[in-house]
Amino acid sequence: MPRTKEQFETMRKDSRQKILDAALEVFAKYGYHSSSVSSIAEKAGIAKGLLYNYFKSKDDVLYELMVAMVVPYIREIMPVKPGQKMTKKDMANLIGGTIDFALEKPDFWKLYIGVFLQPDVMPKIIDKMWEAFSPVMSVMTEYFIGRGYKNPEAVMRYFTAVLDGIQLHIMLDPENFPAEEVKKLLIKQFA
Repeated sequence: MPRTKEQFETMRKDSRQKILDAALEVFAKYGYHSSSVSSIAEKAGIAKGLLYNYFKSKDDVLYELMVAMVVPYIREIMPVKPGQKMTKKDMANLIGGTIDFALEKPDFWKLYIGVFLQPDVMPKIIDKMWEAFSPVMSVMTEYFIGRGYKNPEAVMRYFTAVLDGIQLHIMLDPENFPAEEVKKLLIKQFA
């Protein structure tokens, strides 16, 4: 039966997503350098050549995967949009959302942290990551200005470093990490 243009577009999007999902698993399990296009294609259940119909290279897969993961993550956990004022409640929601997201999506965090720890991989995606995170960092800096901190930029960096560390601990020991208690401590300190 012939397919419509819309059906082909849906199939194309589904195939592309299947490749990105497979890449997330492969990169998270083996790391970027130890992963191959062949292993991604195999995990996705497609021929290696078909993968190249969607992506130019393994670098391209990584770039698209990071953008596809980070931008929705930011939209999901960030309670306000750039230019809006963040409240204490918004900060509490950001803290809770970040910790919950790390618990729910461990493969995302394995890849995210793994990529950021590989200096030869980061240049491939750093511009897009800063583009995604800069508005969030600005909103948080404004929040800390409103809270009266003398160096709100440093506090914002401290806060994000604490969240990164929490995400790392969740990734390393999700069964024993005291997530609810840590949420309460952070909310008490920052919200």
